[in-house]
Amino acid sequence: MNIRHRLLTVAGVALAGALAAGCGRAEPDPVAGVPAFAVDAPAVTLVEPGENPQVLSFATPAEQDPWETEVRVFGGIDQSVQSAAQVSEEAPAGGDVNSTTLPLAVTSQPAPAPNDGENTADRRVDFTVGSGRHSNLKLGQEVASAEGFAMSWRAENSGRVDTLKLLAPPESSTTGRGIVESSLLTLMSTNVVFPAEPVGVGGSWTVSGRVTSDASMLRTTTYTVAGISGDTVTLNVSVEERPTQQELTIDNEIAGELNGANLAVEHSATTSEGGITVDLRRPIPVDGRVSATTRVIYSGPQPDVRVVQDITNAVEYGG
Repeated sequence: MNIRHRLLTVAGVALAGALAAGCGRAEPDPVAGVPAFAVDAPAVTLVEPGENPQVLSFATPAEQDPWETEVRVFGGIDQSVQSAAQVSEEAPAGGDVNSTTLPLAVTSQPAPAPNDGENTADRRVDFTVGSGRHSNLKLGQEVASAEGFAMSWRAENSGRVDTLKLLAPPESSTTGRGIVESSLLTLMSTNVVFPAEPVGVGGSWTVSGRVTSDASMLRTTTYTVAGISGDTVTLNVSVEERPTQQELTIDNEIAGELNGANLAVEHSATTSEGGITVDLRRPIPVDGRVSATTRVIYSGPQPDVRVVQDITNAVEYGG
């Protein structure tokens, strides 16, 4: 489900209404007037239970539990036209990417009773973005303008997010809001979801669903338990992605003779690597990195030509 543009519009309207209604007094809940949007539930499948399996779940603190951390979200797309005889079906390990760095103030607490558009949940998790940075210095100024961007989600203790709210500060630029929102959605949709069944060291499970910030991709993430020590769980992570749409039409003059052509997915493959550390008392990983590059090969009206897209993304945790 691609909710990006709808959320930006609604968040801006809701914020204006909250400011008008709350003039002269503090608003106890900054996202109280923001509609909650349902998040697609991923499919979670146990593959192997592992040794000494136990049910893994995030803790629900008795009260707000403040925490400061930092995440870095990387993304980039490289597209080329290649000879069908020479194109490689294997995805490269990485590619040219831009990075967005977001300092985060995070609180987690028991979820209050649901409001309109919300369901019963175990935890409410709130994120407030600090002064962010971008690998492109010009875009870095745009990202910094979105300081104070708020994200709030209601989730089960398994980690599955049920509903989501986003609220951009009114002084942020359109570009800055878009970059920060996309990064936050990536953070949410790639977060760990544990299986309902017990799992131990050597055990593994898969989580499959559409990438919220890019509904055109279906992602299957495999988590393998490398270690469990108290509340700390270390996971090895691998990713497979494939496009949800098997055909597309090129609408770009730069494509030359291919502009206007209908293309069909001929092949897709992902190269990935990842390892993260999860503290069950914290709602997102405290350390580590997961990166993936997916190569999608399209065939079209010219039998000897292929259009190749390499889509690279990564999330890095910990300040």
